[in-house]
Amino acid sequence: MAWKITYFSQKVEEDIYKFPPGILADFLHIASLIEEFGTNLGSPYTKAFGNGLF
Repeated sequence: MAWKITYFSQKVEEDIYKFPPGILADFLHIASLIEEFGTNLGSPYTKAFGNGLF
């Protein structure tokens, strides 16, 4: 199953893409892993918050 990351708002997405290059690269790498593996990715990348929210 393919997963899709949805940002809280356009402003949040814009701010993420303003991160310093190294942090942005880490974020994009982790985001691609989450999109590929979803909740099966596990620690240290994903963790259940409860009520099906990861």
